[in-house]
Parts: sequence; C-alpha cells; structure tokens
Amino acid sequence: MSLTAARDTSPVPYLRAGAAALSVLLLTSVHHVYGAVIYDTPWRSHIAHISAPVGAAIALAYYIGWSRRGSRLGLAATWTGSLIALAFPVAALGIYEGGYNHVVKNIAYFGLGQEAARTLFSGAAYEMPNDFIFEATGVAQFPLAVLTAVLVVRLLRLPNRRTS
Repeated sequence: MSLTAARDTSPVPYLRAGAAALSVLLLTSVHHVYGAVIYDTPWRSHIAHISAPVGAAIALAYYIGWSRRGSRLGLAATWTGSLIALAFPVAALGIYEGGYNHVVKNIAYFGLGQEAARTLFSGAAYEMPNDFIFEATGVAQFPLAVLTAVLVVRLLRLPNRRTS
C-alpha cells in the first residue's frame, strides 16, 4: 500500500473539517446561552436550537462523504456538508457574529471610543464590552471559523476516489 492510498482512505480530513465546524457551533451556542443569562435576553439562546440540527447535518454528510468516497453520493455528501459548514459556522457565525459583531465592535470600542462603537453598533442586539467571557467567546468564533474554512477547503481539494 502506498502512502497516497493510505491517505486517501483516512477519515482524518473529514474529522478535522467536521470537528472544526462543530466547534464553532458549540462555542457559539455556549456564547449565546451565556449572553442570554448575563444580559437577561432569552432570545439569544435560539442559536443553540439551530446549531444542533446543523451540526448533525454536517456530521452525517461528512460521514456519508467519507464512507461512500469515490461515488457520486460520497461527492455530493462531502460538498453538501462543506457548503453547510461554509455557510453557517463559517460565514454566519464566524465572520458575521464573531468577526463583525465582536472583533470589529471591540476594535471600535477600544480603538475609537464608546461613542463611536455605540454609533456603529446600536440596538438591543448589541452589548458594549463589559464582560470578558462574553467578549472572549464572541471574538474566538472568528479565528475558529477561519480554521474551519481552511480545513473544509483542504477536504474539498482531496481526490474523491475509493482505494480500498
């Protein structure tokens, strides 16, 4: 067996991409449930209810993608899981929620001042930085989503052929 054949049958790229996507979903759920409690805004916890089925869909798609690799079903499942991962954990949660709602907000608040931050981030959905755990978990979504995107793209670049 060659090294290429061994690598082609490995579930590791699927596991890495899937685990990273699920990590974004879990971190965001913890972040929002925590925010719902500390800010008495129960509506924030809705993301935990959305993340569970999205995570299950990604995990199932990647399992089918790996177990049926080399087939049309395997390719379709891998792409389906990847598109879901790129759309929800990466774009919606990592880039928008983590990147814009927390990274940019913190840069505005600490770099431009509270008044500028309140101008850019007005409304009930935004809290100015006043809780380290809430802000740290919010900001952490962004780099975790970038890692997820890298791992998903690496997975998609693998050849989709069965070698066993």
